[in-house]
Amino acid sequence: MRIGRILRGAAIALALLGLTACASLPVTGDVRPGLAAQQSDGGSDLAFVPQGPSNGMDPKDIVRGFIDAASSPKDSWGIARQFLTSDEAQKWKPDLGVTIDTGPAERRFDVPEVPKEATSTSVHLALQQTGAVDETGAYSGAPVNRAAELMFTLAKNKDGQWRISAAPDGIVLDADSFAAVDVFAPYVLQYFDPTWTYLVPDVRWFPKRENTVSRIVQSLVSGKPSPWLTGAVRTAFTGDVALGRNAVTLDSQVAEVALNDVGGNSDPVTLERMRTQLERSLSGVGVLQVRLTSSGRDLNAGSFPVAPTTVDPRPLVLTDKGFGYLAGGELAPIAGVSVPLATFPEPIAAIRAASGAQRVAVQGASGVVYAVSDGRIDEIDGRPGLIPPALDPFGYIWTVPRTSPSSILAWSNSSSGSASASRSIPGPSDAGQITAMAVSRDGARLAMAVSANGQVRIEVVSITRDDRGAPTAIGSADPNVIAWPAAALDLAWLDDTTVGVLATDGSSPLLRQQQVGGPGKSVDVPEATQAIAPASPTTAVQLFGNGVLWVRSGPAPTQVSTSVKVLAVQLGGQPGG
Repeated sequence: MRIGRILRGAAIALALLGLTACASLPVTGDVRPGLAAQQSDGGSDLAFVPQGPSNGMDPKDIVRGFIDAASSPKDSWGIARQFLTSDEAQKWKPDLGVTIDTGPAERRFDVPEVPKEATSTSVHLALQQTGAVDETGAYSGAPVNRAAELMFTLAKNKDGQWRISAAPDGIVLDADSFAAVDVFAPYVLQYFDPTWTYLVPDVRWFPKRENTVSRIVQSLVSGKPSPWLTGAVRTAFTGDVALGRNAVTLDSQVAEVALNDVGGNSDPVTLERMRTQLERSLSGVGVLQVRLTSSGRDLNAGSFPVAPTTVDPRPLVLTDKGFGYLAGGELAPIAGVSVPLATFPEPIAAIRAASGAQRVAVQGASGVVYAVSDGRIDEIDGRPGLIPPALDPFGYIWTVPRTSPSSILAWSNSSSGSASASRSIPGPSDAGQITAMAVSRDGARLAMAVSANGQVRIEVVSITRDDRGAPTAIGSADPNVIAWPAAALDLAWLDDTTVGVLATDGSSPLLRQQQVGGPGKSVDVPEATQAIAPASPTTAVQLFGNGVLWVRSGPAPTQVSTSVKVLAVQLGGQPGG
């Protein structure tokens, strides 16, 4: 795949030269979101071109060549189909999934003795699987390094050449090639939370082909959210709403999506939600606008307003000078919050803040958790052994004792000055400890670092809420559960689809940037790092330890301040009342 990446780099360089010569920015039309971090624009025009079969190849080489050729989706995997019999070439469905393994060096091909006069045989492939993509495009990273087996049946054609007569649907890719998104790329299907306030991303992996736009639309309109998100999201495409035609028409970055008569007769609000889901889902493939039609009629659907999930680009910190946003060495205080924190009854260990920091959850050095807003400090949970709290966009503060992972409480925002009311949210019953948790900025998912039977794992579960945003339960873990050799020191949502986990490899801290619905990667951080927080842009992360604050937005972190006492974690979005 290295050749493909080199060619792709050359294509990008040529494209940049072209942009400087003739590109211009659009100055009319609605404002639309551009590509989010890690989203694909559909790929370059240059890609790795594998070799087809040659005369005299034995069964083992045919299967090996087929797997290599399946790394190119060009012309609907035309080269890979050359390794198949004519019948199997018509039946084989390469886009139904991916088996991700450790690489060619650990693949083992078992071929029985084949007499010279034989016309059929089989090849057994054993590999070490590190992940998979299913037929819906959903990624699973567990279990890691599991032994897997694939069986291929071969037959000789009329020319006496071996060809594969039966192959498993889908393709095989090594982990490095999959992470390089040369063949399959991540695309985000957007759903609503139960209150229709936020969009909730559901990452899917589809082949980088000309029909990717249609695949995304079909998956959103006719498909379902990933099973682990069931109960946590809503969609405007319900009941008998379907596509009027499967293909999507593209014209100057405007996608025309045709709905059936049921969809065409939907009320204006539903049509707005449909358009917004589609538009945000297609933003990663260069679509700027969606036009809904039915039976050739423009439905004139508007856009539905959604709450933002971005965080303030300024670090939110507690220093000897007080609490506020840090910019240019100066601290900007926050009304109703900075003064109470300056006179807090005990040293502060952790701070979680909603958008604008008008309400914060604070944990004191004693472990007690408080809510601070409107100049008031309210003690909400004094149970022993509490871990740092989580805050969600609907104003609920989440607390749980380290040794009782199943005893999660969600505390509502009291507007009367009285003690907050709590809701019991049963947590993972099989875990012995929980060391960190964080609610996503849309309020639909909860990330947790838990341990069971001596093993530390990071789980992401759905949050079920009523139509007013009150949490009622959490679901089962996302298939993308990752294991750690040591305890997780801290955890935070870095953006809408990425959880940052600060952990150790036995001696030094490292940051794991784990995509929910995709593979993760680990990066080095300063030795003193003890806590992390999201930053803006989403490719950056704030790192804190021993009074020093860094921001990492490239290969190396940049020091911002040496006088920070506590780094607050910003949630983003709008707090509930």
